[in-house]
Amino acid sequence: MLKWFSKYYYLLLILPVFVLLTSIRSNLESNFTPERVLYAYLILYFAAILFSKRQLKIGYLFFVYLVSVVITYVEWSYVSLYHERVNTSTIFIVLETNSIESKEFLSQYLNFNIVFVGIILTVYSILVYKITCIALLRFQNAKQMYDEILLDLKNLFHFIVQKTKWIYTIISINQTRKIAVISGLLLVFISFYFLSNHHKQHLAFRIAESIGKFNDEKEKFNHFRFGKIQKHTFSAKSNSNINEPETFVLVIGESTARGHLELYNYYRKTTPNLQKMKNDLVVFQDVISPHTHTIPCLEKMLTLGNYENPDKKFEGSIIDILKESGFKTYWISNQIPVGIYETMTTTFAKSCDEVYFTNLGDEKDQLSYDEKVFPFLDKSLKENQTKKFIIIHLLGTHVQYQNRYPKEYDVFKDTPNSKYHSNEIYKTINYYDNAVLYNDYIVSTIIEKVKSATQNRKASLIYLSDHGEDVYETVDMAGHSEAISSNPMYIIPFVFWSNNTNQTDAYESYTSRKYMTDDLIFSIADLLNISFIGYDPERSIFNSNFKERNRIVNEGKDFDKTL
Repeated sequence: MLKWFSKYYYLLLILPVFVLLTSIRSNLESNFTPERVLYAYLILYFAAILFSKRQLKIGYLFFVYLVSVVITYVEWSYVSLYHERVNTSTIFIVLETNSIESKEFLSQYLNFNIVFVGIILTVYSILVYKITCIALLRFQNAKQMYDEILLDLKNLFHFIVQKTKWIYTIISINQTRKIAVISGLLLVFISFYFLSNHHKQHLAFRIAESIGKFNDEKEKFNHFRFGKIQKHTFSAKSNSNINEPETFVLVIGESTARGHLELYNYYRKTTPNLQKMKNDLVVFQDVISPHTHTIPCLEKMLTLGNYENPDKKFEGSIIDILKESGFKTYWISNQIPVGIYETMTTTFAKSCDEVYFTNLGDEKDQLSYDEKVFPFLDKSLKENQTKKFIIIHLLGTHVQYQNRYPKEYDVFKDTPNSKYHSNEIYKTINYYDNAVLYNDYIVSTIIEKVKSATQNRKASLIYLSDHGEDVYETVDMAGHSEAISSNPMYIIPFVFWSNNTNQTDAYESYTSRKYMTDDLIFSIADLLNISFIGYDPERSIFNSNFKERNRIVNEGKDFDKTL
């Protein structure tokens, strides 16, 4: 038996990758051909013939084996969770993620199956390494092993065997010819692989391509920010009295689905404070995010970019427009400012006049509660500036939910409503609702602070979430994914407050409008009575000329028809 294994050890090298790739295909609805990925590894294994020294050959073979298994295992784990292959959006999110967020993600989603398969692969890899060493020790040269394999196949493939021996005879005449022939064959195989576009199915290629795209976009943002690209001229101006004091606050939550807010008729009392001030609020009922992840959502929310014209995000942001209109701009964030690279969000933040990051990532398990933004909000509200635009970026109900609130908000402990049933699911839903309860305290306190500090000036505020979250509502998971794209991952709270009651009364009839937040830049400009080149009143949810549009998400899907 050992003789057989040592003779065909190369089959053991490709077996785990083949099994994982087959499993990936079974979990995907889209077209995926495992053979195209496997082909790349076969070429790399074939190249081992070029190594004459045994130790070098063992090292090379095991290196290729480890790379192939790790890459395939990572993609298999991702597909198991999200039923989609790793794509450009995935890589962008990874590059925007810091180590603490990565730790939280792993602790939330690392399940038994993923860990178990990882252990099996580790044990299997040790076995493969030992068999590879034995095989290359037993067969002192490739010809000896080759002859034994040919003997096994002789009765079944006599014609093929004879032809193969003839080829081997030619290439084994001398080392130079052998290397030349093998190199030529490798070149043919590699050329076929790339000309047939097989490489585009490989995770390594998609990672490299995505990193390139990420760096290109980052460079464009930085060039725009530092003036290396000619800035778009908005000719923005305030049509209100430029000497009239005014404060506008934009509160951006995180991963909060409106379906879990009592304010939107959730069965639990998760928003008692906002409920008490409901008469002072305009609660919009049908607002969605353009994506299910933070970065692409913010890129569209804060810039001219939208579904129809995504590249307009490089032309400028709402921050640029308001600064041009005479507003001093502030960015207060409880999100960690850096990931593997400086994040796109940080790029937006640094274009503001004042920037405060309250969460530098040194807290254990990212226990940075959103109330840390309060002192910086107080400071900004007290500043003697005529026109103020304050953006507050919260951690909100970001995974892991139990880390988003202090102990006194650990209120919900009973069995929640869900079509999925297990103690872990019940705990997760309760954690999320507790996080929503604490978020209610944060948002309502911000509103009260703004109200108290602006009694002698115009003031208004919008609270919304970057995107939603599905917490065992329509799918058996807690989180968000563009591939799954369930309804709760898009539907978000959108709440307006103003100390001008005439304004809130006027907007009350607009609350049922279908709206997507990639048009937020027009709505904010409309609220503040600012005009600029490119302004479109039909895209403002606050304008009497507003027109509902097809809300297109997830690469062309009409949200209202499919989700």
